[in-house]
Amino acid sequence: MRVLMVGGSGYVAGLVLPLLRERHEIHTLDLRPPPTPAAGHVLASATDPAALRAAAEGMDAVVHCAMGRHDPRTPEGVSDAFDVNAKSVHLTLSAAHDAGVPHAVHVSSMSVYRDLELRTLDESVPPDATDVYGLTKRLGEQVCAAAADRFGMSVNVLRLAYPTPDDAWPAWTLPPAEPVPRHAADGTPIQALAGSDLARALLAALEHRDGLQFFTISGDTSARIWTTAKARRVLGWTPRVS
Repeated sequence: MRVLMVGGSGYVAGLVLPLLRERHEIHTLDLRPPPTPAAGHVLASATDPAALRAAAEGMDAVVHCAMGRHDPRTPEGVSDAFDVNAKSVHLTLSAAHDAGVPHAVHVSSMSVYRDLELRTLDESVPPDATDVYGLTKRLGEQVCAAAADRFGMSVNVLRLAYPTPDDAWPAWTLPPAEPVPRHAADGTPIQALAGSDLARALLAALEHRDGLQFFTISGDTSARIWTTAKARRVLGWTPRVS
C-alpha cells in the first residue's frame, strides 16, 4: 500500500515509521526531513493545500499525524494549535478526496477528554475537553466526521494515550523532556503506549475500512480506566509491551 503520512517528521511518526516501512511504501510531508528515510518526502507545511494535493496523488491511504505547538500561553501557540490540529486535518482529507484516496487514519488523543486520569472512558463518552490542545483535537475529530459524511471516505480516528518510545515505557516522555510516570486518581500507575504497539495499531487501522470509527489506543493494563475493547474487537489489536 502507498501511504502518505502528513506530519511524517514529528514525534508520532518517529515512533512508528520503522515498522510501517516494513509493510508499506511510506511517503511523508513535513517541514523537516523524516527521522527514518521514506520512499518519498515533500518538504512542505501541513497547511499547504497545493502541496497536500500533489503529495496525495497516487496514494492508497493518508495518515494525519501532524502536531502543533503545545503552548497555549501565547497567541502564536494557540493559532498554531488550531492551524495544525483542525485546519490541516480538513486540508489533508480534502486533498485526499480530490486525489481519489478512499481511506484515512487520523492520529488524535485521549486529551479530547477533560479529567482524563480521573474517570473511566470508552468511545461512547462524548469528548468534552475545553483547553486549547484538547479542544483543537476535538475539532480535528469533527473534521474527520464531516469528511466521512461528505466525501464517503473511511476514516479511523485513533485516540492515543501517552505514546512513548519503547525504551521509556512504562513512563511517558515527549522529548526533550524526561520520562514522566502517570497515575490514576487512586494512585495506580498508568502505563504509557509503547511506540511498537502504536505502530501495530496504525497498521491495523490502515487495513480496516468501515466508515467513521473511533478507537481508544492505550498501553495501560494496570489502572484500566480506559478500555481498548473496541480496538481488540474490531482491529484485532491489544498492547503487547508489558
